[in-house]
Amino acid sequence: MARSVTPRGDALLVPVPLHRLRIWRRGYNQSALLASALGRHSGLPVDLSLLRRTASIPPLKNMNRAKRRETVRRAFAIDPPAAPVLKGRMIMLVDDVYTTGSTADACAKALKKAGAISVELHVWARVVRPAHIER
Repeated sequence: MARSVTPRGDALLVPVPLHRLRIWRRGYNQSALLASALGRHSGLPVDLSLLRRTASIPPLKNMNRAKRRETVRRAFAIDPPAAPVLKGRMIMLVDDVYTTGSTADACAKALKKAGAISVELHVWARVVRPAHIER
């Protein structure tokens, strides 16, 4: 991941947030840990609280693409006082696993709606499914 994250202009690293109840149960947000490490390595700023999860949703692992998209559609928002930070900026969204892209799409929509000029996704792993399985 570090090779793909290079300082560019005023880019900002933003992790995909977990709902506070999930953080409380798990004890950490793996995407935030990745974003923090990438920030230390690249020198790019990291904002751990800019994007927030507004709804606790069930685990997505057994859902198809359409169900995932519907489940996360309104699950993310920008912290209103932090919104000016986004104006005209490129955001490097950091997540641990890319499955269907539903979470990344929902996050990118919230970030762009609040003023980000572009959103670039950086993930640790990608789920690859056999062609015969519905995505």
